Amino acid sequence: MQAEPAWTAVPAVAASAASGDIGALLRLARTAAGLTLEEAGRLAGYSAATMSRFETGRRRDWTIAELRRLAEVYGIPPHLLGLATSSPPGTPTPARVVEAPSDGGGNRMRRRDLIAGTLGLTAGAGLFPTDAAANTVSTIEDVIFGRAAAEPLPNGQLAAQIAAAKADFRACRYSQLARRLPRLLAQATAGRNQAPSDQVEAASGRLAQAYCVATQLLIKLHDDGMAWSTSDRAVQNARASGDPLVTAEATRLAATVLRRSRHRDGAQRLVLRAAHQLDADTGLTDPRQTAVYGQLLAVAAYTAAARDDRETAWTLLAEAEDAAHRVGAGDADPLNALDLAVYKISIARVLGDYGAAVDYARQVDPTRITVPERRARYWEDTALALHGRGLPTGAFQALLAAERDTPQELRYRPWAQNLTQALMSADTRGALPGIRDFAQRIGVA
Repeated sequence: MQAEPAWTAVPAVAASAASGDIGALLRLARTAAGLTLEEAGRLAGYSAATMSRFETGRRRDWTIAELRRLAEVYGIPPHLLGLATSSPPGTPTPARVVEAPSDGGGNRMRRRDLIAGTLGLTAGAGLFPTDAAANTVSTIEDVIFGRAAAEPLPNGQLAAQIAAAKADFRACRYSQLARRLPRLLAQATAGRNQAPSDQVEAASGRLAQAYCVATQLLIKLHDDGMAWSTSDRAVQNARASGDPLVTAEATRLAATVLRRSRHRDGAQRLVLRAAHQLDADTGLTDPRQTAVYGQLLAVAAYTAAARDDRETAWTLLAEAEDAAHRVGAGDADPLNALDLAVYKISIARVLGDYGAAVDYARQVDPTRITVPERRARYWEDTALALHGRGLPTGAFQALLAAERDTPQELRYRPWAQNLTQALMSADTRGALPGIRDFAQRIGVA
């Protein structure tokens, strides 16, 4: 469903896949990711020596779990490793989503490891001058607090790096995105700081976009504290850029952070103000502006539902649908009819209308959602809606579909961890065969 990474077009990749040379595929993928054996080993949970044996072919027997883990770490399309790929079923089993409560220490530690370790795993290489090697830093925090230094990239290269980061997020490649973020933020910061006066606005816009991507990942990982910092940087730089669309995106994410921090009234005011400002600044004269406007209204609708304001939630969603109809948005746009159909599941679920949420879920064909991150949202809403409706088998089936489709969504997102734990705890009669093996695969103790 998603475009494969560019490195897979190299002829050696097809040859290795055809001959079953998994070691060669791993080496090609690692090289494309810019990882050393040590770095790759830390991500995959193996020693550098083991990773070397994997690549040199001295390992002939593979388990499916090993191959799936390596595919996830390297971003290797599963079919190249001989793994079955499965599209989400056209008609999902009934479906519900609830705000995920705080999870246990183990799951939180896994996400913190991704942030504190993986986030900066490759930041040291090429990020600092040679004489500053001793001061190598490895996290987003180091960039925010000015402890990181980087040489600015040419504008075109930086824009390409930002586009690649956005692509990682849309493809649910959270670990890959985490690796690139500190360096990207440091380079974008240097570009803004060193820009000539007539280029400061454009450079601020690029930095705002980089901080927006960081905020999106931190929201996914429920690191609300760091998300506060990155969303603030995004908003400040977006305003300095003078770009209404970048400002709208940064403000939308800031409102999401506010909502997640239980400041729901403030979040509602912020996102509605952003929609009004975008309309005033642009007149919504082109489809992209109208699509972003509709996206803001959809977020406001979800926020209203979180505030238990039923009437406002559905009214705002109807206005978002009107904006989408005016755009005729395709799937690459910020908002389209499928996105709004998923928002219906979310809003009904948050309002406690689990039966309606399940019905809305049944009306969506997830195979038509071409962006993996958007499909992940569908699986989240569907699985949680099913659970809220008292349909554990359907909820587990949705989790399994999500695992096949967007595995990192299951490994790093609290909703999946919490739902799996709840299903296991309630399954006292063994009605969900495979649930404990599944829990082990996604790291639930």
